[in-house]
Amino acid sequence: MPEPRLSLTFTCTVEACHTRSTHQFTRRSYEKGIVIVQCPGCKNRHLIADHLGWFKESTKDGKLKTVEDLVRAKGERVRRGKVDEGGVVEYSPE
Repeated sequence: MPEPRLSLTFTCTVEACHTRSTHQFTRRSYEKGIVIVQCPGCKNRHLIADHLGWFKESTKDGKLKTVEDLVRAKGERVRRGKVDEGGVVEYSPE
């Protein structure tokens, strides 16, 4: 059985880029390891998860482990959805 995967869609925050892209990665990497994705527009790399503490300067000394933690710490909203077998994305109220 294949390893469970997650998908993330975001808009790059680099000045003059603002490319919207979707990236997939394993759930295990997101919850226990490190995930870094590259923007297809500006080619910058964005830290999505760091459970190994490699990027302490970007994660408030390791306290913020995922992009969800980082976004919430900035006072911004995180929306989680679910993709069904037909590729339909569903969002439920928080």
